[in-house]
Amino acid sequence: MPRVQLASPSFAAPVRLDAMSDAALAQRLADGDRSALDAIYRRHAPALRRYARRYVDATLAEDAVHDALTSTQIALLGRRRTVELRPWLFRCVRNACLSELDRASRRCGELPEEPVAAGGADSCDLAARNERRGIAELPPRQREALALRAIDGRGYDELAVHFDLTENATVQLVHRARRNLTALVA
Repeated sequence: MPRVQLASPSFAAPVRLDAMSDAALAQRLADGDRSALDAIYRRHAPALRRYARRYVDATLAEDAVHDALTSTQIALLGRRRTVELRPWLFRCVRNACLSELDRASRRCGELPEEPVAAGGADSCDLAARNERRGIAELPPRQREALALRAIDGRGYDELAVHFDLTENATVQLVHRARRNLTALVA
C-alpha cells in the first residue's frame, strides 16, 4: 500500500473584525459572536465619550458608553435582530446621559430641611422669644395676624373671618409676617 502524505489542515484565516463594516459587526453580534462587541467598543467608544461629555462629566460619560454597549449586547446578542449600529449607540448614550441628569436633578431639587423638622425653632418660636424686638417692627396687620396665629393658636379660617379675607389670602398674610419677622430677627 502506498504511503499517503496528509496535508496540514488549512484553517480559515482569522477574521479581521476591525476591517468589517458596522452592519457586519452588528450581524455577527446578533449571531452570537461576543468578540464583535470588543471591535464595536474599540471603533465607537472615543466618539461616544465625546458625545456623552456634552451632557455629563467624564466619569459619567464613560459610564454612559458602557451602558450603551451593555444595551447593545442585550438587544442584539443571539437574537438575530438588526439595527443601524452607530445611530443606535448614540441614542443609547444619549438616553443614559439623560437618565443620569434626571437622577441628579432629583437629588439637587430636594427641598432643604425645615428647621422645625430638625428640632430647631421656626419663626413663630423666634417671635415668642424676641417679641419685643422683632414683632414690634412688623406692619400692624402682619403683627396682629402672626400674634393671633402663633400665640393664640387661631386657625386660618378664624383669621379669614377676622380680617375679612379669603383663607388663602390669610395664609399668605401669615407667611409674609413670618418671613419678614425671620429677616428682622436674623
